[in-house]
Amino acid sequence: MTKKQLSLLGSIVLAAALLGVGGFVLFQKTSSPAVQEMKDEFTGTWRADAVTKDGYAWFVEYSFKNGTYDMKTESAFKDNGTYQIIKRFEDNVSVQMQKTSIPYNKTYDIYISIIDEKTIMIDGMKLYKK
Repeated sequence: MTKKQLSLLGSIVLAAALLGVGGFVLFQKTSSPAVQEMKDEFTGTWRADAVTKDGYAWFVEYSFKNGTYDMKTESAFKDNGTYQIIKRFEDNVSVQMQKTSIPYNKTYDIYISIIDEKTIMIDGMKLYKK
């Protein structure tokens, strides 16, 4: 082979190698696995209720669905708005949730512990899934 032919062959091999690496990188970017949506284990209605020693019956009920919440109590107090899970702690049972109340125009954090799939604790109060 002449120098010219070797030079041409070297250029072809180099171009093929660059295209191969570039194609591989492009393939990795376009075919990476789909991002899994985080499971929202709070979707549904959760309720705590009791009767005090004095005979006063009370309840708190939260309903979570698609990033929105409704909260009602036995009194006239009600709240609704949006929520998002801010942090999942390493214990895999505790989360930090940020709620934005529409009627009160306020954003605040609550901490929820997952006892099991039918029981959670919000602010030290045990709620059961309905």
